[in-house]
Amino acid sequence: MRAFFIWLVIVGVLAAVYTVLPANMREQGRRPLPPDVIRPLPPDWSRPVPPAPSPMPAPEPPPADARDPAQPPLREQVFVLTVNSDGPRANDSAGTAFALDATGIWLTAAHVVDECKAVYVLRGRDWRAATAVRIHPTADLALIRAVETGPTITLAPESAPRLGADAYHVGYPQSRPAQVHTRYIGRARIERPERGMPPEPGHVWVEVERSPEFEGSLGGLSGGPAFDSAGRVIGVTILESSRRGRVTTAPVVRIRDLLIRGGVTASAGAPPTPFTAGSLRASGDALRAAGTVTHVFCSWRGNTRPRRR
Repeated sequence: MRAFFIWLVIVGVLAAVYTVLPANMREQGRRPLPPDVIRPLPPDWSRPVPPAPSPMPAPEPPPADARDPAQPPLREQVFVLTVNSDGPRANDSAGTAFALDATGIWLTAAHVVDECKAVYVLRGRDWRAATAVRIHPTADLALIRAVETGPTITLAPESAPRLGADAYHVGYPQSRPAQVHTRYIGRARIERPERGMPPEPGHVWVEVERSPEFEGSLGGLSGGPAFDSAGRVIGVTILESSRRGRVTTAPVVRIRDLLIRGGVTASAGAPPTPFTAGSLRASGDALRAAGTVTHVFCSWRGNTRPRRR
């Protein structure tokens, strides 16, 4: 019992001492950062920078006969694209075409007009009947003949675009007149679902701007021309990857091949008008108004006709 009372006295004395200690001596929790640390640093504050090491002397170049052969330049990316097949066509659709010959030869994407019982081309505000002339055996391109065209386009050289080059796609995405500005990022290897079909080459572009601005798919832009900054056609829009914001075009070399197969000589039109991001909408509207770029309607069963615009 005596030991218990002694223990109580000791506890009491310690408690009395604890109550008179300053508050900053008895805090046990995690302290916040001092105010001078969390306060924003002055603009002229900078950490001391260690002295830079002395530069190493440049190695002497090896003798000319001992140097490695020149390395090839860096190449663009290669994208492997698989075209999804939903089976045979089962409904009407629309796309874009552009003038190649003043007598009425237009170029579009093969999937826009393939398996259609009737095809119509917009001329002014009226729709005129068209017929397929030639479909490329391996590329997604087709020639159609309709009414006389407006000024024809100028094809660019067959060389591949340089990385970062601009392209300007003109047509009727979602069946509305619009333009898309893109930049070149690499080559495409397009694998078709048909058995025995060889891979199709293409060029891949990433979206920069839509004019006017709109959301959703670019469906309907298929078959439309892609122009370079000089106003020459560098490809035909054939695919989109909407989730990644990419557009794929068939290259000029495939266009020229189809022209040879169809016995068509692309007539030279008016001098091409340069494209810029600022003139994108005006240039596209001018091409449609002149009849160089037009809207295409596919009547799958042949018993429907688009309305007059």
